[in-house]
Amino acid sequence: MKHAKYLCPTVFVVALLFGGPFGARAQTGITLLAPNPTRVALDKILPNFQAKTGYRVRVTYGGARTTTQRVAHGEPLDVSLVVAPVTGALTSGTVVTGSMTLVASYQTAVAVPKGAPKPDISTAAAVKKALLAAKSIGYEDPEFATAGQGPAEAIKNLGIADQIAAKSKVCANNTTYSPNSVCFDPAGTGGASSVRTTQKGLFSGDIDIGMLYLSDILPDQDKMAIVGVLPRQIYTPTGIVGFISIHASDPTAARTLLQYLVSPDPQAIFKEAGFEPHR
Repeated sequence: MKHAKYLCPTVFVVALLFGGPFGARAQTGITLLAPNPTRVALDKILPNFQAKTGYRVRVTYGGARTTTQRVAHGEPLDVSLVVAPVTGALTSGTVVTGSMTLVASYQTAVAVPKGAPKPDISTAAAVKKALLAAKSIGYEDPEFATAGQGPAEAIKNLGIADQIAAKSKVCANNTTYSPNSVCFDPAGTGGASSVRTTQKGLFSGDIDIGMLYLSDILPDQDKMAIVGVLPRQIYTPTGIVGFISIHASDPTAARTLLQYLVSPDPQAIFKEAGFEPHR
C-alpha cells in the first residue's frame, strides 16, 4: 500500500488524457481527399471542425479528374470529395453508396477584361446575345477540365456552337500535365492561339468573354471584371459530392465530418469562396 497514494493521481491523469470522450477523439485521425479548388474554403472549415469535435483531419488535395480516379481505384481515404459525374465512384465498390452527399457545387461565372463593359447575362437570351456579339470567347476544354463542362453545356443549350466556333478559344490549361498548354480554335481554321490560358487571355484582353469556375477566378478579380454566374436555366453547376469509404478506419468520425461540411457555418464559407452551397 506504500505506493497506492501515488497510483491514483497517475491513473487520473492518464484517464484525462486518453480515457475521456474528447481524448479518445483526439487520437482519431480522419483522412480526406478533396479537389484543389476547395482548399481555400477547407483551410477555414477544417480548423473549426477540429476545434469543435476533437477529430484531427489530414487532407490530400488533387485535380478534379485525378481525385475521381483515385476513389474509383479504391484509394483508402476515409472521406472523399468527388467532382461530378460520380458514376465511377458509385460503381467502384470502394465507397458507401448511401453516404453520397452533395457538399457544394462549382458555379460557372462570366468574366471580361478589366475596364471592359459588362454584358447582361441575367437570362438565357441575354447570354446568347452577349456571346454572339463577343469577338472572342474563352473557356476550358471539357475533355481535359471539369471547368469546361458548364460552358459547353450552356453553349449547347443555347444552340450557338456553330455560330461561335470560329471565335472560341478552348483551352487545355492543366499545367501539371501540359506545361505548354494553349487555347485552340475548335473550328480548326485558326490553329493554335498565342493565348496560353483563359485567365491570361482575359488579363491581356485577347479574350473578350471568359467562362470559368467562380471559385477559380475570385483570387484574380483585381485583374479582370467578374460579371456574374450563368443562369441556371442553361447549365447545371458541377457538384462536389462526398462519400465515406468502405475502408474508413472510423466510420462514425467520417460521418461526423461529412455531416459537418453541409452544416450552416461551413456552407457560408463555401459560398464566400465562390461555390454554390448545398441545396
